[in-house]
Amino acid sequence: MNHKFKISLLCAAVLLAGCGDNSSSSGTSDTPQFEDSIQDLLGRDGSIDFVLSGTNANVPVPSSLLLDPTDHTLNIPVSPGEPTGLNNPSVAMGEADGWSTVMPFSIDLNFKQGVTLFNDLDESGFSQNLTGGILVAKVIIDPQSQKIIDYKPLTPGADFIAVSGDLKNIKVLPLTGLEPNATYIYALKQSIKDSNGKQLGTSPSYAMLKSAKPQGGDLSAPQKMVWLIESTFGANSVETDDIIYSSMFTTASVGQSIKAVAQEMSKADPSKTWEPGHTANPNNIPAEQLKELYTFENVTQIDFGEALLSDQLFLSLFPNAEEGLAVAEQMKNLYLVAKAFTKLKGITVYRGTVKLPYFLSNNLENDQWKTQPWRSAMPSVLKILSVLSSGSKQDQAHLVAQLVKLGFSPENLPLQLANPANQAKLFGAKLLLTNGEQLDPERILTKYSTLPQIRSVQDVPFLMFVPEVDEGNNGEDFNDNLPLLQYQHGITGIKETSYLFALEHISSAIQNPNYDKPYALIAIDQPLHGQRALSKEVVTTPSNPTPFMNLEYLPVARDNIRQGAIDGLGLAYAVQHSPEDLSAFSTIDTSNISLMGHSIGAITGISSYAAADVNNGEDFYYTSATLANPGAVIAPFLLESQAFSGQIKHSVSYNGVPEYRAYYQQSCANDEQISDIKCFDDFYNKSEQNKQMIDYTLNMFAFAAQTVLEPVDPYNVASLVDKDAPVFAIQSNQDTTIPNTVKTMPTAGGQPLLAKLQLSNTMLGTQGKTKLASYFKHAKHSTVIAPDFTSEKDLAAHQEMASEIVKFTLSKGNKDGNFNVKNDDDLLDNTINTDIN
Repeated sequence: MNHKFKISLLCAAVLLAGCGDNSSSSGTSDTPQFEDSIQDLLGRDGSIDFVLSGTNANVPVPSSLLLDPTDHTLNIPVSPGEPTGLNNPSVAMGEADGWSTVMPFSIDLNFKQGVTLFNDLDESGFSQNLTGGILVAKVIIDPQSQKIIDYKPLTPGADFIAVSGDLKNIKVLPLTGLEPNATYIYALKQSIKDSNGKQLGTSPSYAMLKSAKPQGGDLSAPQKMVWLIESTFGANSVETDDIIYSSMFTTASVGQSIKAVAQEMSKADPSKTWEPGHTANPNNIPAEQLKELYTFENVTQIDFGEALLSDQLFLSLFPNAEEGLAVAEQMKNLYLVAKAFTKLKGITVYRGTVKLPYFLSNNLENDQWKTQPWRSAMPSVLKILSVLSSGSKQDQAHLVAQLVKLGFSPENLPLQLANPANQAKLFGAKLLLTNGEQLDPERILTKYSTLPQIRSVQDVPFLMFVPEVDEGNNGEDFNDNLPLLQYQHGITGIKETSYLFALEHISSAIQNPNYDKPYALIAIDQPLHGQRALSKEVVTTPSNPTPFMNLEYLPVARDNIRQGAIDGLGLAYAVQHSPEDLSAFSTIDTSNISLMGHSIGAITGISSYAAADVNNGEDFYYTSATLANPGAVIAPFLLESQAFSGQIKHSVSYNGVPEYRAYYQQSCANDEQISDIKCFDDFYNKSEQNKQMIDYTLNMFAFAAQTVLEPVDPYNVASLVDKDAPVFAIQSNQDTTIPNTVKTMPTAGGQPLLAKLQLSNTMLGTQGKTKLASYFKHAKHSTVIAPDFTSEKDLAAHQEMASEIVKFTLSKGNKDGNFNVKNDDDLLDNTINTDIN
């Protein structure tokens, strides 16, 4: 995987901004003389490919040299002629406020003819030669002194390994992921050997930064960074003369925007946060409409049996009306049997709408829904601080005057701005420079500008199943204060898939001797799914997953996931604050809402769950969470997904490889017998050159996509889940949609996420544990929703999954100790253990 981001000019790297083209600052002029120890590192057969200017300019990634200091976003140079919109993955990375926590560092090397790295690679590409020559450490930098005040080295072989695919590039692969929103330094030592057994060397550009001779102008800042890194390693028993390359970088922040919206939900008047006429509310949504957020309308009810036969959305799940009605009749018969032979009196199906804030565009004109990501409701605090520290005196004075009008004191402004409690004063603010230009017109969401602009208030349809049971033997009423399970469906699904398991959950609950009552279920569609389609074409379906997935505009793909998480939060908040006289919720214990997310619903669900417990749970929270078939490190696992990888590879290659696009248009576009996936496979296998082109493009895409998706990736969000919050997960051995593991990425897939969440295998004991996972041997991705009736093992897995979800939910996450699983090692795998618990 080669992540070579070329820099056409030195000034494209922001820390080197404002540079000229004089050879004395480029590191590529007449060969200068350095200290003997540095001179000895030059002119070797193999060296680091680090060049600061010229046509071969190159900076290994990750690097703070590719960070915009004015707003803390990545600034990846774009070559002349490349697209400059967000459909260019390199430009899309500019929406990220840091580097990936999981993607490999990538360091290219230069070799003389016939020379490569020393080949001690095993089958996985691991190299002890490389791993032993690399240092990585997490550091904390004091913002005032700019000195490193904390140093925690990572352990080679445990925290990271080094690999190489072609013996001309080094990749440093985090084994358990780095911390979000953290700073790291790393270095390569000359102990790394080439194929002749000789030590690797450095480049003239790095030698210039490493040298004790001070560099002026544009090179001053990067040189001071290198000095800081090397001196830090030197203070920790590393011989700095051995360092041939070093760098520093910051990882992306995670969950900030979702948390910001969650905190604003509890405000009495949303129109004060997203005030009409201000930049937080660009479409000028009236205050009256904003005040209606999180309220329910148009509530109707119908009996479950009748709903099965009349709900056209449910019937649309099946290939044709005849098959749908046949299944509906079978389910109705099961419902009637449950009513006749158990204490179930009936299930009422409620439909209605809930008003939720929408931060995406829903405008079909010019595909704005597809191209416009979330935008910040406030100017970046870092951009404000940048002007206050290095802007002109006129701009500084003008900015201070505006901040004072917003409620800030003119004294100690940096300290005030750094306090999150004060940042609410910036919501909706439009700050101007003396020339009349707006400060931060881009409004990119970062950790310095977390709250999104509201674009609309949506009436989101909900579907709810509320059971009624017989009285107890002594006349007890078990129909009051029912728990509620909130279901978030998977990609290409719809909320009506809840019909497929609602009766089974309720039936299982009422037959459980440990509990007197079942729970109700509620669901809404994910954005751009089901009833939230923007048009007949703009809706995510099994045959068209791209509206939500949005491979073309990666920041919007990220924000579709954000929106799904916020929608889940909004629904929970609306239920917990619903009026007592609303019939749909009159029997619901609104303080006892649990979450069940499946597939992408588990990916949005973990963000909902992590963000819900704000203000110590005083405003709203979940009791427990069930994550069915979740996955982490989204971009790499999608490229391994049997369900999606073919279409993704076609789409990415069509947009990124001109040769494939021409081949497709000539050989496939007009032939209905050739699918997109077959066309891609045919082209890919035609020649080794085609494979190299495609592999390079897909690797670059995966790196860019994962970098953009970092704020919502479950692997990162897992670190935000409270250590005491109950979590139950389900993994299916035959999952072809979200792979359980990804061979080339140790953090990707379902199983690494369950390890990150520190979930214990249920087959190894459940007593006293609230973080658990069941690993099903014979189950598919969709088994938890509906079984494959042609397979006895899949049916058995489905029934056990339902039973386990019911018990975990009713026990409030095994808080009462009543959660258990079927002791059947043909059904459940007892060999999987993360060794973390």
